[in-house]
Amino acid sequence: MENRRIGILFFATVLIAFFAGYQVQTFFVTNEPEAYFDVYEQITEALDRYYFYDLDQGEKDAAYVAQMEAIVSAYATANNDPYTRISAAALNVAPTGDESYVGLGITISNEEIGLRVLDVLYQGPSFTKLYPNDLIIGVMDGTTAIYFEDLDASISPTSYLSGVVDEVKSLIVLQPDLEEVVIDITYENILTPTAYSKPIDTDIAYIKITEFSGYIEGVTDGTAKVFSDRLNELEDTILLDSTDTLIIDLRDNPGGSLTALHNQGSQGLIPGITQQLLIRNVEMPLFSMINKIDLREDYYGALTQAKAYDIKVLVNEYSASAAEVLAAALNINGGYELYGNYTFGKDVYQNTVLLETIDQVSYYLTFTEGNWLFDGDKKISENPLDVNLISQNGYLSLYNLFFDHVLSLDSVSNSLVEFQAFLNIYFELEGAQMIRTDGYFDQRTEDYMLMFQIDQGLTQTSNLDKQTAQHMFNLLKTYQDDLSNDEQLNQVLTIINS
Repeated sequence: MENRRIGILFFATVLIAFFAGYQVQTFFVTNEPEAYFDVYEQITEALDRYYFYDLDQGEKDAAYVAQMEAIVSAYATANNDPYTRISAAALNVAPTGDESYVGLGITISNEEIGLRVLDVLYQGPSFTKLYPNDLIIGVMDGTTAIYFEDLDASISPTSYLSGVVDEVKSLIVLQPDLEEVVIDITYENILTPTAYSKPIDTDIAYIKITEFSGYIEGVTDGTAKVFSDRLNELEDTILLDSTDTLIIDLRDNPGGSLTALHNQGSQGLIPGITQQLLIRNVEMPLFSMINKIDLREDYYGALTQAKAYDIKVLVNEYSASAAEVLAAALNINGGYELYGNYTFGKDVYQNTVLLETIDQVSYYLTFTEGNWLFDGDKKISENPLDVNLISQNGYLSLYNLFFDHVLSLDSVSNSLVEFQAFLNIYFELEGAQMIRTDGYFDQRTEDYMLMFQIDQGLTQTSNLDKQTAQHMFNLLKTYQDDLSNDEQLNQVLTIINS
């Protein structure tokens, strides 16, 4: 079954992961529903009988989903709650929190005539083949071109992107310069560990946690187990005494499952990450959860003595919910310092339940269930964590490079801004030497664009053309993967070694 899962990372899934944040496993109380008028059924039956137009099942399904979304959106809007919503996941998509998936290694969004590429995984199967802003408009079936805009409304274009390991998919791609090309990409098993380590130094260890996933039998061991395995390896080799330091990187972590942080001693589950790192103090919970009826549950550490080594934690404005819970516990209860930028400030947690499965797509209701508290009764939205502020500069400060169309001297485009910033970093320009980053293609921008093309052996056009933009994107991904270019991390290393 794993080999048949869809080979992409939905852009919607990135947003879902962020807003889902901190979830717990509870159940709805079964209540007798009030006798409301079934608007969907009445309207649909009436239109089936009297409407001038024929309604197919795809249209009916879309109307039903729209009704669910409208109801939930109305409640969420009325309560100023951005986290309660309807979300969807295709049945053949890798489950959230899986440590790997079979796919193409791209992030996409749905558009009217195709699937827009938003990002490409570094060294994934699509790297150097697809680029941000490419539009996948169809696939080749042998010698026959299947264009998504010609599909029946009930057929999702993403269904054509499922595949198995070593299968070659021929994608019809409309590039930003309106050139239509066919690109062959081979499916791979892509590792997406929710926690992983990278080598730093003989007395400094580094673990990055990308999200918090719970244990799902037959799917994933969960982040607590993955983190524990990495930690045990490092404690056997690097983290030996008080002269050693573990850096835990929670930047860009949107949160996730409670059991990854703390499982309350559930039988058969490995202790959560807070239990693995912090001592038990019955007078000081690591964090607490409180629901609408003021039912409070406290969570405690599990160690009998503190770790022999120091811990330092990296956070930023995209560290949310469960990531903030871990950061707060390490800082307040463990006395470990935080570095980077202030966290997102999400003090509520959500629960998710399945509502309906329609045409191989499952629809879920995610709803806000309560608040989480730290340091007694503090809410993080009102009490930001104490972070040693360090600005992120260099390549990791760039979001992405979206090529839109050829730009030349005296042209103006917002899409140029990030490319200008890239040139400043690449040529190490500072102060008055920096070229402008406002999207205006002036003479200095042209000069440095030409210098970049000469330096990289590209065709010397002096313009931001497709070849130059694609080459810059490839370099950006390569540089961002290199920890030596992470200025926040490097400043923490300087502090450790001082």
